[in-house]
Amino acid sequence: MRPVEFDIAANERWDAVIAGTSFASLFFALGLPQGSRVLFLEKGERYSHPERLKQRGQYGAETFAQHSTASIDKVWVAHSTFGGNSNCWWGCTPRFHPEDFQLRTRHGAGMDWPVSYNDLEEFYCDAEAVMDIAGGGSDAALPRSRPFTSPPHRPSLSDQKLRETSPLWWAQPTARSNGTRRSRCCGNGVCNLCPIDAKFTILNSLDQFDRPNFHYLTGWEVRSVARSAGLATGLEARHSSGREATFRGDMVALGANAIFNAAILLRSGFTNPHLGRNLHEQTSRVVWVDAPMQNFHGGTSITGHGYHFYHGADRSKHAAVLVENWNSPASIRMEPSKWTQRLVLKLLAEDMPQADNRIELKNGDPVIHWRGHHEYGLEGLDRAVSHLQDIIPVPIERIHLQPHTITEAHIQGTHRMASTAADGVIDKNLRTFECANVYALGAGAFPTCSPANPTLTLSALSLRAGRQI
Repeated sequence: MRPVEFDIAANERWDAVIAGTSFASLFFALGLPQGSRVLFLEKGERYSHPERLKQRGQYGAETFAQHSTASIDKVWVAHSTFGGNSNCWWGCTPRFHPEDFQLRTRHGAGMDWPVSYNDLEEFYCDAEAVMDIAGGGSDAALPRSRPFTSPPHRPSLSDQKLRETSPLWWAQPTARSNGTRRSRCCGNGVCNLCPIDAKFTILNSLDQFDRPNFHYLTGWEVRSVARSAGLATGLEARHSSGREATFRGDMVALGANAIFNAAILLRSGFTNPHLGRNLHEQTSRVVWVDAPMQNFHGGTSITGHGYHFYHGADRSKHAAVLVENWNSPASIRMEPSKWTQRLVLKLLAEDMPQADNRIELKNGDPVIHWRGHHEYGLEGLDRAVSHLQDIIPVPIERIHLQPHTITEAHIQGTHRMASTAADGVIDKNLRTFECANVYALGAGAFPTCSPANPTLTLSALSLRAGRQI
């Protein structure tokens, strides 16, 4: 993947022009036929890892105008820079559960996806190989056709105990390296900026996407899709200097994020009634559980997952919840001889998308209208808190419930996938119903909200979409 001069990029007709250099963009391009000539247009700039460390990773942080009527504060996290949010994510890569794709069929809630777990399984494996995922032990609930590329990190002391007492505790799959391809995770809990560059990012793994016909321009923000005779002819973009240009392509793909993808399509005159709606992400709370069980000393920041409120849960009336067992940063008890007898658990609940949570354009820029998380997710969290003793094998002495988190940094919805245009904006191959050669990539495609982190799934979906072409 190489930089290209503006004059060359603007005068070429590319096989594909792609907005952004995100997970979604790169995995989509990786799936395209060999020899495809691809131009990536990146709004931000390319910064080295030392530069990011010096500036504490703040390059390209976006702010969004928002009208909120919610009782809980809400922040949406996105970075417009080379590699997108791969520069600031924590590297948590669980697969979605098979039931996540069939929520309506299995539980009468939400809607079904037009793809199944089995449709994605081989692409999950391929995306995990690219990211060099470390993990293990989840096969019974999340069937696999290939093993993880790296073994799991060393469990924390509490994880060892939890796994001995229940098969629903297992290692968190993660792109925080176990030393196979990158440096081994240092376990210091500063994963958003990984000081030793152990976490998978687009920038430190460009060799996995290295094709001679992949080129990029930085400083160019995609504003709209150029169309003629019912088909896209390219992407219209604006440089940070104010210069505007159209970059021609036989197909175009949007990999900006769920907010910007929807804004681009709205500016381009796309009219699907679901476009811009159903903005969502998980709702979550951190819980400190004081109990006579030693903790910490694990090999990475989050060592374990608990599926007690997820695998086999009744999701008809309240959300499934994924439990993360945190190793660092640690929370220490201020009691002699009990310093490390505290579990730090994060409870992540699926949200139920609502059409009124949406983005609209004002003077050409996106404005978020947010009414808050659905009670479905909040009630799921409450239920998980009330049943914590059921999953902890020693008596709980005290529970310290932290406030609801203000963000999971997982922007989802706004151009959901469906079987027909009556139900969604894009089809199962991420292609818009309104224009056959326009693809909307990323978590904006999600029709429902899994408790699991979205990055691996959006990467697998994008890789699958590219391979259909």
